[in-house]
Amino acid sequence: MYRNFLISIFILLSFNSTVHAVEFTEGDYYIEIEGDATKSKEITEFFSFFCPHCFKQEPLMKELIASLPADATFKKNHVDSMPGQNIEIEQALTKALITADILKVKEKIVAAIFQYIHSDKAKFNDEKEIKNLFLINGVDGDQFDKTFASFSVNTQFKKMQKKTKALRQQGIGSVPTLIINGKYKPVTGKIKSMDEYKKLISYLLNKPA
Repeated sequence: MYRNFLISIFILLSFNSTVHAVEFTEGDYYIEIEGDATKSKEITEFFSFFCPHCFKQEPLMKELIASLPADATFKKNHVDSMPGQNIEIEQALTKALITADILKVKEKIVAAIFQYIHSDKAKFNDEKEIKNLFLINGVDGDQFDKTFASFSVNTQFKKMQKKTKALRQQGIGSVPTLIINGKYKPVTGKIKSMDEYKKLISYLLNKPA
């Protein structure tokens, strides 16, 4: 599923950006999932740092984020239990993502982690190596330690795991996956351009629950 999604999105970049009016019908362009709708406009990207497709999708997500209205938010939800990965390292990376967000260095740290795994072909063996990426990117060590072990990080960590579990229970386990307003998952098979994809996201953001 994620392979088809990524291929579809990359093909979009080679198309002319002119978009004809499209009726975004359920089943063809999105599916509705179980769960409570968010109170505000929200996009959640379920992803893994170990997923090469998630890494390659980063530029497209940045383009999407730049097109969002001021009243919409974009959140990353890191998932664990990826095949062949160390669950302790995966969970530490989830906490690292949350820590980076709290310390307002998320974009920089996300890029650094992806590069470490996919470009440098390096492997995290323990939390100290994750911490080192923060130090390299200008974060104070004591500040990292305090935040990483904080109640706030642990609380958000549990929320991410809960969201991941709820999605997997509905048979949606592939990454990357976008969920709009807690209710809608885009289907990209018929999308013809990046502009059309953005219009689909906008449609779902404004769709009543």
